[in-house]
Amino acid sequence: MKREDHSRKRLLFRRQFILGPRFVEGFPSWKRIEAETSIRLTVHPDLPAHERRSQDRWIVLLGYILDPFRPEDRDAEILQRLLRHIHGGGTRESLIRLTHPLGGRWVLIVDDGRSRWLFTDPCGYRQVFYARTQSRGLWCASQTGILAEVLDVVEDRDAMVFLRAYRRREPEFWWPGDRSPYKEIHHLQPNHYLDLETGACHRFWPDGDLATRTPEEVIPESAQLLQGLIQSASRRFELAHTITAGWDTRLILAASRAIRDRLYCFTLMYWNLTRNSRDIRIPSILLPRLGLTHHVVVCPSRMEKWFREIYTRNVTMARICHGPIAQGMYEHLPEGRVIVKGNAMPITRSSWRRRLRSQRPDLENQSLDAETLAWLTGRPEPFAVEAIKQWLSRVGRSNVHVLDLLYWEEREGNWQATSQSEWDIVQEAFVPFNCRLLLTKMLSLPLPEREKPANKAQRNLLLYLWPEVLSEPCNPPEEVTLIPSIVRLLGNLQSKIAMQKHQTFNNPVTRAFQRHPWLTGLNRLGG
Repeated sequence: MKREDHSRKRLLFRRQFILGPRFVEGFPSWKRIEAETSIRLTVHPDLPAHERRSQDRWIVLLGYILDPFRPEDRDAEILQRLLRHIHGGGTRESLIRLTHPLGGRWVLIVDDGRSRWLFTDPCGYRQVFYARTQSRGLWCASQTGILAEVLDVVEDRDAMVFLRAYRRREPEFWWPGDRSPYKEIHHLQPNHYLDLETGACHRFWPDGDLATRTPEEVIPESAQLLQGLIQSASRRFELAHTITAGWDTRLILAASRAIRDRLYCFTLMYWNLTRNSRDIRIPSILLPRLGLTHHVVVCPSRMEKWFREIYTRNVTMARICHGPIAQGMYEHLPEGRVIVKGNAMPITRSSWRRRLRSQRPDLENQSLDAETLAWLTGRPEPFAVEAIKQWLSRVGRSNVHVLDLLYWEEREGNWQATSQSEWDIVQEAFVPFNCRLLLTKMLSLPLPEREKPANKAQRNLLLYLWPEVLSEPCNPPEEVTLIPSIVRLLGNLQSKIAMQKHQTFNNPVTRAFQRHPWLTGLNRLGG
Protein backbone atom coordinates (compact mmCIF):
# COMPACT_ATOMS: atom_id res chain seq x y z
CA MET A 1 0.00 0.00 0.00
CA LYS A 2 1.16 3.51 -0.79
CA ARG A 3 2.46 5.78 1.98
CA GLU A 4 0.04 8.61 2.70
CA ASP A 5 1.24 10.24 5.90
CA HIS A 6 4.71 11.28 4.81
CA SER A 7 5.06 13.91 2.12
CA ARG A 8 7.90 13.51 -0.33
CA LYS A 9 9.55 16.52 1.24
CA ARG A 10 9.66 14.70 4.58
CA LEU A 11 11.61 11.83 2.96
CA LEU A 12 14.56 14.13 2.23
CA PHE A 13 17.39 13.40 4.71
CA ARG A 14 14.97 11.25 6.68
CA ARG A 15 16.23 10.08 10.11
CA GLN A 16 19.42 12.16 9.82
CA PHE A 17 21.15 14.62 12.13
CA ILE A 18 23.77 17.38 12.00
CA LEU A 19 26.00 18.31 14.95
CA GLY A 20 28.08 21.45 15.03
CA PRO A 21 28.80 24.76 16.77
CA ARG A 22 25.62 26.25 15.29
CA PHE A 23 22.21 25.05 14.16
CA VAL A 24 21.81 24.48 10.42
CA GLU A 25 19.24 26.66 8.69
CA GLY A 26 16.92 25.45 5.98
CA PHE A 27 15.23 22.72 8.02
CA PRO A 28 12.33 24.48 9.78
CA SER A 29 10.59 21.23 10.80
CA TRP A 30 13.72 19.65 12.33
CA LYS A 31 14.27 19.45 16.09
CA ARG A 32 16.97 21.53 17.75
CA ILE A 33 18.95 20.44 20.81
CA GLU A 34 21.61 22.61 22.42
CA ALA A 35 23.78 20.29 24.50
CA GLU A 36 26.49 22.95 24.83
CA THR A 37 27.17 26.24 23.10
CA SER A 38 29.62 24.37 20.83
CA ILE A 39 27.44 21.25 20.43
CA ARG A 40 24.16 22.04 18.72
CA LEU A 41 22.09 19.32 17.07
CA THR A 42 19.71 19.73 14.15
CA VAL A 43 17.64 16.51 13.97
CA HIS A 44 15.10 15.22 11.44
CA PRO A 45 11.66 14.79 13.05
CA ASP A 46 11.65 11.02 12.36
CA LEU A 47 14.91 10.43 14.27
CA PRO A 48 14.20 9.98 18.00
CA ALA A 49 16.33 12.20 20.24
CA HIS A 50 16.50 12.19 24.06
CA GLU A 51 18.55 14.28 26.46
CA ARG A 52 19.28 13.74 30.16
CA ARG A 53 21.25 16.09 32.45
CA SER A 54 22.60 16.06 35.98
CA GLN A 55 24.51 19.17 37.04
CA ASP A 56 27.54 19.44 34.70
CA ARG A 57 27.06 16.01 33.09
CA TRP A 58 24.72 15.05 30.27
CA ILE A 59 23.95 12.39 27.66
CA VAL A 60 22.12 12.76 24.34
CA LEU A 61 20.71 9.71 22.55
CA LEU A 62 20.02 9.75 18.81
CA GLY A 63 18.02 6.73 17.66
CA TYR A 64 16.78 4.02 20.01
CA ILE A 65 18.45 1.71 22.53
CA LEU A 66 17.23 -1.63 23.94
CA ASP A 67 17.98 -3.52 27.15
CA PRO A 68 17.50 -7.32 26.83
CA PHE A 69 17.53 -7.78 30.62
CA ARG A 70 14.94 -5.06 31.24
CA PRO A 71 12.81 -5.21 28.08
CA GLU A 72 10.14 -2.98 29.58
CA ASP A 73 12.53 -0.01 29.83
CA ARG A 74 12.24 2.77 27.29
CA ASP A 75 14.96 5.05 25.95
CA ALA A 76 14.49 7.56 28.77
CA GLU A 77 14.92 4.97 31.53
CA ILE A 78 18.03 3.47 29.95
CA LEU A 79 19.53 6.92 29.40
CA GLN A 80 18.84 7.86 33.01
CA ARG A 81 20.71 4.77 34.24
CA LEU A 82 23.71 5.65 32.08
CA LEU A 83 23.64 9.22 33.37
CA ARG A 84 23.55 8.03 36.98
CA HIS A 85 26.63 5.95 36.24
CA ILE A 86 28.72 8.88 35.02
CA HIS A 87 27.32 11.19 37.70
CA GLY A 88 28.57 8.64 40.23
CA GLY A 89 32.10 8.90 38.88
CA GLY A 90 31.95 6.35 36.08
CA THR A 91 34.67 6.61 33.45
CA ARG A 92 34.47 6.50 29.68
CA GLU A 93 35.62 2.88 29.74
CA SER A 94 33.09 1.82 32.38
CA LEU A 95 30.24 3.59 30.57
CA ILE A 96 31.09 1.81 27.32
CA ARG A 97 31.17 -1.53 29.19
CA LEU A 98 27.73 -0.72 30.57
CA THR A 99 26.41 -0.61 26.98
CA HIS A 100 27.77 -4.07 26.05
CA PRO A 101 24.40 -5.86 26.58
CA LEU A 102 22.40 -3.11 24.87
CA GLY A 103 20.98 -3.35 21.37
CA GLY A 104 19.28 -0.99 18.97
CA ARG A 105 20.61 1.56 16.51
CA TRP A 106 22.01 4.60 18.23
CA VAL A 107 24.54 7.36 18.78
CA LEU A 108 25.39 8.39 22.35
CA ILE A 109 26.86 11.87 22.87
CA VAL A 110 28.36 12.23 26.35
CA ASP A 111 29.76 14.87 28.67
CA ASP A 112 31.10 12.88 31.64
CA GLY A 113 32.44 15.91 33.49
CA ARG A 114 35.94 15.34 32.14
CA SER A 115 35.50 15.30 28.36
CA ARG A 116 32.89 15.35 25.61
CA TRP A 117 32.75 12.43 23.20
CA LEU A 118 30.43 10.22 21.20
CA PHE A 119 30.20 6.61 20.05
CA THR A 120 27.73 4.40 18.21
CA ASP A 121 25.95 1.06 18.46
CA PRO A 122 28.32 -1.95 18.11
CA CYS A 123 28.18 -2.19 14.31
CA GLY A 124 27.87 1.55 13.68
CA TYR A 125 24.53 1.13 11.93
CA ARG A 126 23.59 4.66 13.05
CA GLN A 127 26.41 6.23 11.09
CA VAL A 128 28.53 9.24 12.08
CA PHE A 129 30.78 11.18 9.71
CA TYR A 130 32.91 14.00 11.05
CA ALA A 131 35.25 16.80 10.01
CA ARG A 132 37.21 19.44 11.89
CA THR A 133 38.51 22.64 10.32
CA GLN A 134 40.32 25.54 11.96
CA SER A 135 37.82 28.08 10.72
CA ARG A 136 34.56 26.19 11.32
CA GLY A 137 35.28 23.83 14.20
CA LEU A 138 34.04 20.23 14.57
CA TRP A 139 31.01 19.00 12.65
CA CYS A 140 29.32 15.59 12.53
CA ALA A 141 26.42 14.25 10.47
CA SER A 142 24.66 11.10 9.33
CA GLN A 143 26.16 11.35 5.84
CA THR A 144 28.85 13.25 4.02
CA GLY A 145 26.83 15.35 1.59
CA ILE A 146 25.39 17.66 4.24
CA LEU A 147 28.82 18.14 5.82
CA ALA A 148 30.31 18.96 2.43
CA GLU A 149 27.70 21.68 1.93
CA VAL A 150 28.18 23.12 5.42
CA LEU A 151 32.00 23.11 5.18
CA ASP A 152 32.14 23.98 1.47
CA VAL A 153 34.50 21.14 0.55
CA VAL A 154 34.79 19.37 -2.80
CA GLU A 155 35.18 15.72 -3.77
CA ASP A 156 38.64 14.25 -3.42
CA ARG A 157 40.19 13.37 -6.78
CA ASP A 158 41.90 10.21 -5.51
CA ALA A 159 38.64 9.03 -3.95
CA MET A 160 36.79 9.49 -7.23
CA VAL A 161 39.45 7.62 -9.22
CA PHE A 162 39.14 4.74 -6.78
CA LEU A 163 35.34 4.78 -6.87
CA ARG A 164 35.10 4.73 -10.67
CA ALA A 165 37.30 1.64 -10.89
CA TYR A 166 35.72 -0.15 -7.94
CA ARG A 167 32.09 0.60 -8.82
CA ARG A 168 32.50 -0.91 -12.29
CA ARG A 169 33.18 -4.36 -10.87
CA GLU A 170 31.18 -4.12 -7.61
CA PRO A 171 27.81 -2.28 -7.78
CA GLU A 172 27.46 -2.80 -4.00
CA PHE A 173 30.74 -0.97 -3.37
CA TRP A 174 31.74 0.40 0.02
CA TRP A 175 34.38 2.85 1.20
CA PRO A 176 37.56 1.50 2.84
CA GLY A 177 38.50 2.31 6.42
CA ASP A 178 37.37 5.75 7.58
CA ARG A 179 37.46 7.20 4.05
CA SER A 180 34.71 9.10 2.25
CA PRO A 181 34.37 10.98 -1.05
CA TYR A 182 35.89 14.03 0.70
CA LYS A 183 39.44 14.21 2.05
CA GLU A 184 38.35 16.38 5.00
CA ILE A 185 35.46 14.11 6.08
CA HIS A 186 35.99 10.80 7.89
CA HIS A 187 33.74 7.94 8.96
CA LEU A 188 33.59 6.93 12.63
CA GLN A 189 33.98 3.16 12.42
CA PRO A 190 32.58 0.70 14.97
CA ASN A 191 34.58 0.12 18.16
CA HIS A 192 35.86 3.72 18.14
CA TYR A 193 34.81 6.91 19.91
CA LEU A 194 35.17 10.51 18.73
CA ASP A 195 36.62 13.15 21.05
CA LEU A 196 34.43 16.20 20.47
CA GLU A 197 37.08 18.59 21.80
CA THR A 198 40.03 17.49 19.67
CA GLY A 199 38.21 15.86 16.75
CA ALA A 200 40.40 12.76 17.21
CA CYS A 201 39.11 9.22 16.81
CA HIS A 202 40.24 6.52 19.28
CA ARG A 203 39.75 2.74 19.35
CA PHE A 204 38.16 1.32 22.53
CA TRP A 205 37.64 -2.35 21.54
CA PRO A 206 39.03 -5.00 21.58
CA ASP A 207 40.21 -4.12 25.08
CA GLY A 208 41.72 -7.55 25.83
CA ASP A 209 41.57 -11.23 24.94
CA LEU A 210 38.34 -13.20 24.68
CA ALA A 211 38.28 -16.27 26.90
CA THR A 212 37.41 -19.46 25.01
CA ARG A 213 34.01 -20.79 26.07
CA THR A 214 31.95 -23.91 25.41
CA PRO A 215 28.68 -24.25 23.46
CA GLU A 216 27.01 -25.46 26.67
CA GLU A 217 27.69 -22.03 28.18
CA VAL A 218 27.22 -19.80 25.15
CA ILE A 219 24.06 -21.22 23.55
CA PRO A 220 21.60 -20.60 26.43
CA GLU A 221 23.16 -17.22 27.24
CA SER A 222 22.96 -16.09 23.60
CA ALA A 223 19.39 -17.35 23.31
CA GLN A 224 18.40 -15.29 26.37
CA LEU A 225 20.00 -12.18 24.89
CA LEU A 226 18.26 -12.61 21.53
CA GLN A 227 14.88 -13.23 23.11
CA GLY A 228 15.31 -10.23 25.41
CA LEU A 229 16.29 -7.88 22.60
CA ILE A 230 13.36 -8.98 20.43
CA GLN A 231 10.97 -8.75 23.39
CA SER A 232 12.24 -5.23 24.12
CA ALA A 233 11.83 -4.15 20.48
CA SER A 234 8.33 -5.66 20.29
CA ARG A 235 7.23 -3.53 23.27
CA ARG A 236 8.30 -0.40 21.38
CA PHE A 237 7.47 -1.11 17.75
CA GLU A 238 5.31 -3.07 15.38
CA LEU A 239 7.87 -5.39 13.74
CA ALA A 240 8.22 -6.65 10.17
CA HIS A 241 10.67 -9.53 9.85
CA THR A 242 12.42 -9.97 6.52
CA ILE A 243 13.03 -13.70 6.08
CA THR A 244 15.00 -15.61 3.46
CA ALA A 245 16.26 -19.17 3.14
CA GLY A 246 19.37 -18.26 5.16
CA TRP A 247 20.53 -19.13 8.66
CA ASP A 248 20.48 -15.64 10.16
CA THR A 249 16.87 -14.68 9.43
CA ARG A 250 15.82 -18.20 10.49
CA LEU A 251 17.52 -17.68 13.85
CA ILE A 252 15.70 -14.38 14.37
CA LEU A 253 12.42 -16.14 13.59
CA ALA A 254 13.21 -18.80 16.19
CA ALA A 255 14.06 -16.16 18.82
CA SER A 256 10.74 -14.41 18.01
CA ARG A 257 8.66 -17.46 18.90
CA ALA A 258 6.97 -15.76 21.87
CA ILE A 259 5.78 -12.80 19.73
CA ARG A 260 5.29 -14.64 16.42
CA ASP A 261 1.58 -13.77 16.19
CA ARG A 262 2.50 -10.06 16.04
CA LEU A 263 5.15 -10.37 13.33
CA TYR A 264 4.62 -9.30 9.75
CA CYS A 265 6.84 -11.76 7.85
CA PHE A 266 7.95 -10.84 4.34
CA THR A 267 10.57 -11.52 1.70
CA LEU A 268 11.88 -9.00 -0.80
CA MET A 269 11.92 -10.11 -4.44
CA TYR A 270 14.54 -8.11 -6.34
CA TRP A 271 17.30 -8.43 -8.96
CA ASN A 272 17.47 -12.06 -10.14
CA LEU A 273 14.97 -13.48 -7.60
CA THR A 274 11.70 -15.04 -8.75
CA ARG A 275 8.99 -16.95 -6.89
CA ASN A 276 10.95 -20.13 -7.58
CA SER A 277 14.14 -18.79 -5.95
CA ARG A 278 15.01 -20.45 -2.65
CA ASP A 279 14.81 -17.16 -0.73
CA ILE A 280 11.13 -16.89 -1.77
CA ARG A 281 10.23 -20.58 -2.00
CA ILE A 282 11.54 -21.78 1.37
CA PRO A 283 9.77 -19.12 3.52
CA SER A 284 6.56 -19.64 1.52
CA ILE A 285 6.57 -23.29 2.62
CA LEU A 286 7.95 -22.88 6.14
CA LEU A 287 5.90 -19.97 7.46
CA PRO A 288 2.41 -21.42 6.82
CA ARG A 289 3.59 -24.64 8.43
CA LEU A 290 4.37 -22.57 11.55
CA GLY A 291 0.99 -20.83 11.38
CA LEU A 292 2.38 -17.59 9.94
CA THR A 293 1.49 -15.65 6.81
CA HIS A 294 4.20 -15.05 4.23
CA HIS A 295 4.18 -11.80 2.23
CA VAL A 296 6.27 -11.27 -0.90
CA VAL A 297 7.30 -7.68 -1.67
CA VAL A 298 7.95 -7.40 -5.40
CA CYS A 299 10.45 -4.61 -5.99
CA PRO A 300 10.51 -2.67 -9.26
CA SER A 301 13.42 -3.12 -11.64
CA ARG A 302 14.08 0.65 -11.61
CA MET A 303 13.34 3.59 -9.34
CA GLU A 304 10.83 6.20 -10.42
CA LYS A 305 12.45 9.56 -11.19
CA TRP A 306 11.09 11.38 -8.13
CA PHE A 307 12.19 8.59 -5.78
CA ARG A 308 15.65 8.39 -7.34
CA GLU A 309 16.20 12.14 -6.88
CA ILE A 310 15.56 11.92 -3.13
CA TYR A 311 17.34 8.59 -2.68
CA THR A 312 20.57 9.75 -4.32
CA ARG A 313 20.57 13.02 -2.37
CA ASN A 314 19.93 11.37 0.99
CA VAL A 315 23.21 9.42 0.93
CA THR A 316 26.21 10.67 -1.02
CA MET A 317 27.26 8.10 -3.65
CA ALA A 318 24.25 5.89 -2.79
CA ARG A 319 24.33 2.47 -4.45
CA ILE A 320 21.83 2.68 -7.33
CA CYS A 321 21.22 -1.07 -7.26
CA HIS A 322 19.72 -0.75 -3.75
CA GLY A 323 17.27 1.96 -4.80
CA PRO A 324 14.60 -0.30 -6.36
CA ILE A 325 14.58 -2.35 -3.14
CA ALA A 326 13.96 0.81 -1.12
CA GLN A 327 11.13 1.84 -3.42
CA GLY A 328 9.60 -1.64 -3.23
CA MET A 329 9.51 -1.37 0.57
CA TYR A 330 8.16 2.17 0.36
CA GLU A 331 5.28 1.08 -1.85
CA HIS A 332 4.31 -2.23 -0.24
CA LEU A 333 5.29 -2.53 3.42
CA PRO A 334 2.79 -1.50 6.11
CA GLU A 335 3.63 1.97 7.32
CA GLY A 336 5.15 2.37 10.75
CA ARG A 337 6.69 -1.09 11.01
CA VAL A 338 10.33 -1.41 12.05
CA ILE A 339 12.17 -3.87 9.82
CA VAL A 340 13.95 -6.75 11.57
CA LYS A 341 17.12 -7.72 9.68
CA GLY A 342 19.56 -10.61 9.97
CA ASN A 343 22.87 -8.77 9.63
CA ALA A 344 25.94 -8.76 11.93
CA MET A 345 25.96 -12.51 12.69
CA PRO A 346 28.41 -13.22 9.79
CA ILE A 347 31.06 -11.49 11.95
CA THR A 348 31.03 -14.55 14.19
CA ARG A 349 31.37 -17.05 11.32
CA SER A 350 34.86 -15.81 10.40
CA SER A 351 33.85 -15.57 6.73
CA TRP A 352 37.02 -13.80 5.61
CA ARG A 353 39.29 -16.28 7.41
CA ARG A 354 37.61 -19.05 5.45
CA ARG A 355 37.97 -17.03 2.25
CA LEU A 356 41.70 -16.55 2.85
CA ARG A 357 42.18 -20.22 3.67
CA SER A 358 40.53 -21.32 0.42
CA GLN A 359 42.37 -18.88 -1.85
CA ARG A 360 45.69 -18.19 -0.11
CA PRO A 361 46.30 -21.07 2.34
CA ASP A 362 49.97 -20.09 2.52
CA LEU A 363 48.95 -16.91 4.37
CA GLU A 364 46.57 -18.46 6.89
CA ASN A 365 48.97 -18.36 9.83
CA GLN A 366 50.96 -15.34 8.67
CA SER A 367 50.83 -11.72 9.74
CA LEU A 368 48.59 -10.00 7.19
CA ASP A 369 49.58 -6.67 5.62
CA ALA A 370 47.38 -3.95 4.14
CA GLU A 371 47.92 -5.12 0.56
CA THR A 372 46.61 -8.59 1.41
CA LEU A 373 43.62 -7.21 3.28
CA ALA A 374 42.79 -4.84 0.42
CA TRP A 375 43.02 -7.72 -2.08
CA LEU A 376 40.88 -9.96 0.12
CA THR A 377 38.15 -7.32 0.30
CA GLY A 378 38.20 -6.79 -3.47
CA ARG A 379 39.87 -3.36 -3.46
CA PRO A 380 43.54 -3.54 -4.46
CA GLU A 381 43.73 0.13 -5.50
CA PRO A 382 46.30 2.35 -3.68
CA PHE A 383 43.49 4.47 -2.16
CA ALA A 384 42.07 1.40 -0.37
CA VAL A 385 45.49 0.02 0.56
CA GLU A 386 46.42 3.28 2.29
CA ALA A 387 43.08 3.42 4.15
CA ILE A 388 43.46 -0.16 5.39
CA LYS A 389 47.10 0.47 6.32
CA GLN A 390 45.95 3.28 8.61
CA TRP A 391 43.19 1.07 10.01
CA LEU A 392 45.71 -1.72 10.66
CA SER A 393 48.02 0.66 12.53
CA ARG A 394 45.26 1.26 15.12
CA VAL A 395 44.56 -2.42 15.81
CA GLY A 396 45.90 -3.36 19.24
CA ARG A 397 47.04 -6.73 20.51
CA SER A 398 44.30 -9.24 21.33
CA ASN A 399 43.20 -12.72 20.30
CA VAL A 400 40.36 -11.30 18.19
CA HIS A 401 41.49 -12.29 14.70
CA VAL A 402 42.28 -9.31 12.48
CA LEU A 403 40.01 -10.66 9.72
CA ASP A 404 37.05 -10.96 12.12
CA LEU A 405 37.67 -7.40 13.29
CA LEU A 406 38.02 -6.20 9.70
CA TYR A 407 34.73 -7.87 8.76
CA TRP A 408 33.05 -6.23 11.76
CA GLU A 409 34.30 -2.74 10.94
CA GLU A 410 34.39 -2.89 7.13
CA ARG A 411 31.69 -5.24 5.89
CA GLU A 412 29.17 -4.47 8.65
CA GLY A 413 30.37 -1.01 9.72
CA ASN A 414 30.74 0.34 6.18
CA TRP A 415 28.88 -1.83 3.64
CA GLN A 416 25.84 -2.78 5.73
CA ALA A 417 25.71 0.49 7.66
CA THR A 418 25.49 2.35 4.34
CA SER A 419 22.60 0.08 3.31
CA GLN A 420 20.69 0.99 6.45
CA SER A 421 21.33 4.69 5.80
CA GLU A 422 20.15 4.29 2.19
CA TRP A 423 16.91 2.69 3.38
CA ASP A 424 16.23 5.23 6.13
CA ILE A 425 14.15 6.96 3.46
CA VAL A 426 11.61 4.14 3.98
CA GLN A 427 11.93 2.46 7.37
CA GLU A 428 13.77 2.15 10.64
CA ALA A 429 15.79 -1.05 11.07
CA PHE A 430 16.39 -3.37 14.02
CA VAL A 431 19.20 -5.94 13.91
CA PRO A 432 18.96 -8.25 16.96
CA PHE A 433 22.55 -9.45 16.46
CA ASN A 434 23.84 -5.86 16.80
CA CYS A 435 24.76 -6.38 20.45
CA ARG A 436 28.37 -6.40 21.66
CA LEU A 437 27.74 -8.94 24.40
CA LEU A 438 26.08 -11.34 21.96
CA LEU A 439 28.77 -10.98 19.30
CA THR A 440 31.61 -11.49 21.78
CA LYS A 441 29.91 -14.55 23.28
CA MET A 442 29.67 -16.12 19.83
CA LEU A 443 33.26 -15.13 18.96
CA SER A 444 34.45 -16.81 22.15
CA LEU A 445 33.44 -20.21 20.77
CA PRO A 446 36.11 -22.35 19.09
CA LEU A 447 36.29 -21.67 15.35
CA PRO A 448 34.92 -25.08 14.23
CA GLU A 449 31.73 -24.35 16.20
CA ARG A 450 31.11 -21.13 14.26
CA GLU A 451 32.27 -21.72 10.70
CA LYS A 452 30.40 -22.61 7.57
CA PRO A 453 29.26 -24.94 6.19
CA ALA A 454 28.34 -26.76 9.43
CA ASN A 455 27.12 -23.65 11.29
CA LYS A 456 27.06 -25.71 14.48
CA ALA A 457 26.48 -22.81 16.86
CA GLN A 458 23.58 -21.40 14.88
CA ARG A 459 22.04 -24.82 14.41
CA ASN A 460 22.25 -25.43 18.16
CA LEU A 461 20.69 -22.05 18.84
CA LEU A 462 17.83 -22.86 16.46
CA LEU A 463 17.25 -26.22 18.14
CA TYR A 464 17.32 -24.56 21.56
CA LEU A 465 14.86 -21.80 20.62
CA TRP A 466 12.36 -23.41 18.21
CA PRO A 467 13.32 -26.74 16.58
CA GLU A 468 10.39 -26.67 14.15
CA VAL A 469 11.95 -23.80 12.17
CA LEU A 470 14.43 -26.37 10.83
CA SER A 471 11.67 -28.38 9.16
CA GLU A 472 12.83 -26.72 5.92
CA PRO A 473 16.55 -26.60 5.04
CA CYS A 474 18.65 -23.46 5.30
CA ASN A 475 20.19 -22.34 2.01
CA PRO A 476 19.55 -25.48 -0.06
CA PRO A 477 21.06 -25.56 -3.58
CA GLU A 478 19.47 -23.03 -5.89
CA GLU A 479 17.37 -24.34 -8.77
CA VAL A 480 18.90 -23.63 -12.18
CA THR A 481 16.82 -21.40 -14.48
CA LEU A 482 17.42 -20.20 -18.02
CA ILE A 483 18.22 -16.47 -17.78
CA PRO A 484 20.60 -16.69 -14.77
CA SER A 485 22.31 -19.67 -16.40
CA ILE A 486 22.98 -17.68 -19.57
CA VAL A 487 24.17 -14.66 -17.58
CA ARG A 488 26.47 -16.85 -15.46
CA LEU A 489 27.98 -18.44 -18.56
CA LEU A 490 28.60 -15.07 -20.20
CA GLY A 491 29.99 -13.60 -16.98
CA ASN A 492 32.43 -16.44 -16.46
CA LEU A 493 33.52 -16.23 -20.08
CA GLN A 494 34.07 -12.47 -19.81
CA SER A 495 36.16 -12.93 -16.66
CA LYS A 496 38.36 -15.50 -18.36
CA ILE A 497 38.90 -13.29 -21.40
CA ALA A 498 39.72 -10.30 -19.19
CA MET A 499 41.84 -12.50 -16.90
CA GLN A 500 39.95 -10.90 -14.00
CA LYS A 501 41.88 -11.34 -10.77
CA HIS A 502 39.99 -8.97 -8.49
CA GLN A 503 38.00 -10.41 -5.59
CA THR A 504 34.25 -9.79 -5.75
CA PHE A 505 31.47 -10.49 -3.30
CA ASN A 506 28.56 -11.20 -5.61
CA ASN A 507 28.47 -13.81 -8.34
CA PRO A 508 28.30 -12.78 -12.03
CA VAL A 509 24.52 -13.29 -12.10
CA THR A 510 23.81 -10.89 -9.23
CA ARG A 511 26.19 -8.26 -10.58
CA ALA A 512 24.60 -8.46 -14.03
CA PHE A 513 21.10 -7.94 -12.61
CA GLN A 514 22.37 -5.02 -10.50
CA ARG A 515 23.85 -3.33 -13.57
CA HIS A 516 21.09 -4.14 -16.09
CA PRO A 517 17.62 -3.73 -14.52
CA TRP A 518 15.87 -4.89 -17.71
CA LEU A 519 17.08 -8.42 -16.89
CA THR A 520 14.82 -8.44 -13.83
CA GLY A 521 11.64 -8.18 -15.88
CA LEU A 522 12.86 -10.76 -18.38
CA ASN A 523 13.75 -13.20 -15.63
CA ARG A 524 10.36 -12.87 -13.93
CA LEU A 525 8.60 -13.88 -17.12
CA GLY A 526 10.16 -17.31 -16.78
CA GLY A 527 10.03 -17.51 -12.98
